[in-house]
Amino acid sequence: MERSTTLSITAHICVLLSLMAPSALLGGSEVPIPLLSQWEENMLTYSEKHVDDAAYTIGADNASESHVWYYDGARVYYQIADWSGNDQWIDAAETVNTAYRNYVFSVGSMHGWRIFPHGLLMHYQRTGDLKSKQAALLLANASKFASTGGGPNEAFSRETAYCINAWLVAETIGEPRNPNLKQAVDWALGHIDQWFVEQSSGNWAPFMFGLTCEALIDYYHQVEQDPRILTAIKLGLDACWERAWVEADEAFWYRADNPVKGTGTLNPLIAPAYAWVYLQTGDTLYRDRGDQIFAGGVRGAWLEGGKQFSQSYRWSFDYVKWRSEAERQRVGAQ
Repeated sequence: MERSTTLSITAHICVLLSLMAPSALLGGSEVPIPLLSQWEENMLTYSEKHVDDAAYTIGADNASESHVWYYDGARVYYQIADWSGNDQWIDAAETVNTAYRNYVFSVGSMHGWRIFPHGLLMHYQRTGDLKSKQAALLLANASKFASTGGGPNEAFSRETAYCINAWLVAETIGEPRNPNLKQAVDWALGHIDQWFVEQSSGNWAPFMFGLTCEALIDYYHQVEQDPRILTAIKLGLDACWERAWVEADEAFWYRADNPVKGTGTLNPLIAPAYAWVYLQTGDTLYRDRGDQIFAGGVRGAWLEGGKQFSQSYRWSFDYVKWRSEAERQRVGAQ
């Protein structure tokens, strides 16, 4: 696949500036996102690299999590297509989507840590393909934790977050609200409490907290602006920074049982929550910390692996969106 002709970072910034109020433009004090152009360059370079990996056929005997399908490669490639304005990345998204969809059908009751409904939703919304809708509903209704929505113990935080994701996608498709959704949200909030208030987990992981934040933020915008969500996420972000940030590596450590070296590849699973809190509160502390995390994720990410590539671009588009919107609001208010 030849490299695409894409919208440049400059073009994107011009679009953002055109949306700003005249007073914001005159203020001239908007703080740019660090290494944004490098983030885009890496995205396009490694999008090409992992196109062949996107064709990996997933099955019961060869569901290797090292490939781009893991962490929702279909979602990643659709976002890249939308960002770049080049439809060639849709082909890669559809390739990943087909492989993952077939895997969902073959497994039936999907493992709790392999629930990736967003790419299926995006494919269904773009094409009307009922197979993608059916696969998304299978994740929501028949996965290993679908009957409960995860669990109250923080050891099940990822499974709980992914159930919330799947149920929100099902609702977007038109299904009635899952009766266990509110319970799952309460459990996710309880996991944050266990990590950062009770401190009852000896092996918590910042990136798992990031996955919980993603699910709770989606719930906040799609279902209910529960004030507990902002309070809990803000508390967790403060604690993560104080306890897990490794300044020398510009990254959070992987897990609490080895609080030494930072892992930059996982930064993009955490940074968007900082941008979201900045957008909600206007507190530039979260912008500044988020920028350090984002930049560390760009500089420190290992993108040679398909899984790591999807980790880096699964949620980081929202960092750019929320961070940019928050800065426009701040400058416009001056």
